[in-house]
Amino acid sequence: MNRIFKYISVLLLGLFLLTGCYKEPDLFEDLLVSNGKVAQIAVVWLGDTKVYNAAGVLQPGITVDSLSTVNVNIEYTSEIPVKEFKIYSAETATGSKTLVSTVAASAQKYDAELRNYVMKVPVTAPKSKNASIVLFAEIVTDNALASSQKSVTLKTKP
Repeated sequence: MNRIFKYISVLLLGLFLLTGCYKEPDLFEDLLVSNGKVAQIAVVWLGDTKVYNAAGVLQPGITVDSLSTVNVNIEYTSEIPVKEFKIYSAETATGSKTLVSTVAASAQKYDAELRNYVMKVPVTAPKSKNASIVLFAEIVTDNALASSQKSVTLKTKP
């Protein structure tokens, strides 16, 4: 019995030593390369006040008169300084984008209730009536990295 116990102990010790030397491959090492921090856009909405539906869901899009000026409100958070805000437009969500406006960071305000910064960028609605465009917001930080783009739809009245 004592002899069996010694053999089992030696086997377990050998397995422990062998597995302790085994280096498992890191599957995420190549996937998690970071170039730096970027700003995170929480929500983009149009107009002067937020509009909610009956269920309490934010309705970010808006319908306005043609050629009227409307604010694109960008709510965001960032751990590093922001360099500029860019607004792009496209006819569809997957269409080619055109740069509409670039605003240097200086007028953003911190909203303690939202715990986010808010930046208002004025844009002009399309000239044609009953038109619809998709506006994309992007934030570029001081390290020249851009945030992911968030979109909102702007429609003109018929």
